[in-house]
Amino acid sequence: MKRTRRQFIKLSAATVGAFALSGRSASLLAEQTTKPMRILILGGTGFTGPYQVRYALSRGHKVTTFNRGKTHPGELPNQVEQLIGDRNGKLDALKNRQWDVVIDNPTTLPAWVRDAAQILKGNVDRYVFISTISVYGEGKTGPEENAPTEKYQGADPYKETLEAMKAGGYKTYGP
Repeated sequence: MKRTRRQFIKLSAATVGAFALSGRSASLLAEQTTKPMRILILGGTGFTGPYQVRYALSRGHKVTTFNRGKTHPGELPNQVEQLIGDRNGKLDALKNRQWDVVIDNPTTLPAWVRDAAQILKGNVDRYVFISTISVYGEGKTGPEENAPTEKYQGADPYKETLEAMKAGGYKTYGP
């Protein structure tokens, strides 16, 4: 049976959840790394972040997260350095810091990726961008993994998002 990418993600999440509930953890499957890395996880408390954090720690890596501190506060292990900020322009906590790798999870807006990449440029060895299924466009049967991606056809996705927020009655502050 063919599965869509969305079905695959849901099934994967359910499997990971069931595995976690069974009393086993990622640390049982992880091997200690020979060279610990300094890993920055943008987000780290949402859908996949906690699994990434725990797996990296189980391999002996030093983990830092950057988020707003609103989703599941206090649930990450104590050895995780937690930087508080916001992808909407409050990135100062990331300045003048060094990491071996960045895992960028919350990539809702292109501006978020651009701004984070600019502020981290020269301070990280590798930037891992976690994409969304929206790059494949709309499909009736669901795309295959090797399907060509579609270019964004709108004028400015950030502007469109702000206009939609204003139309929905959200208050905006700043430019």
